[in-house]
Amino acid sequence: MYLRPFDPWKSELCTCPPKYSLNPYTGCSHGCLYCYASSYIKDFFHLREKKNLIASLKREIEKIPENSLISLCNTSDPYPPVEKIKKFTRKCLEIFKEHHMRVIIITKSDVVLRDIDLLREMPSCVTFTITSLKHDRKLEPNAPSSFDRFKAVERLSKEGIPAGLRLDPIIPMLNEDEVERILKEAKNCGVRHVTASTFKPRWDSWKRIVKAFPEVAEKIKSLYFRDGTKISNSLYLPESLRKDLMIKVRKICDSLSLTFSSCRESFPELSNAASCDGSHLIGQKSFSQAHASTLF
Repeated sequence: MYLRPFDPWKSELCTCPPKYSLNPYTGCSHGCLYCYASSYIKDFFHLREKKNLIASLKREIEKIPENSLISLCNTSDPYPPVEKIKKFTRKCLEIFKEHHMRVIIITKSDVVLRDIDLLREMPSCVTFTITSLKHDRKLEPNAPSSFDRFKAVERLSKEGIPAGLRLDPIIPMLNEDEVERILKEAKNCGVRHVTASTFKPRWDSWKRIVKAFPEVAEKIKSLYFRDGTKISNSLYLPESLRKDLMIKVRKICDSLSLTFSSCRESFPELSNAASCDGSHLIGQKSFSQAHASTLF
């Protein structure tokens, strides 16, 4: 079964609204250092096509109610480079449109712009993960640049498709000093909502960070391994530090008139949004800009 209820484990930390999740591909080619899925999906950075995806989805979609919320994707990216040729994600969107579903897309790719024609005609929103302006090529080696993602946000917004930002993960002493700049650029490009989260390493992602940023890793190691907490196989920063980081993001969002929520941080009281994932944007009109913003 490819179309599944989101968070079947019902984590106490998850505050997402009821929704379904679909990953048109197994694995992801972006190679992000902080990826958590690589810890439990074999050969995760080797992208594979799912067998009989479209035929299976056509059967499975009949079993869920119209107007259900479907998330693309919560593990892999729905717009890897091969999607330009395979068009699996586009075919999924066509099925969702035909069956009157609501869709939230989570991506790091500007390939989503190809599907503007579909997204304009169905209840949808797009959230972009943008983690760093200085280190994006190192943190997310095979993903489109943050500049390209901001340009995609701007284009979607102008086309009337609401956009959100996932500022995720925030890594102490690595990208936390970029938070305000990222949020301001996001606002300029038309972002309406921000979901923020701190880095929660598993052993494999920690090793990748150590290799790429050894000096930073040495400085923050004790925060995770000595002072932090292990929850569901992930290491968490000390609660007070995590909360301070989320309060910082919330205050900047307030100053920019952006709604805010955090993801799996245990601070639901800091949220001022109708949904933590940005799905409340579906059905809202996006900001229309009279002039293109100057990025960076």
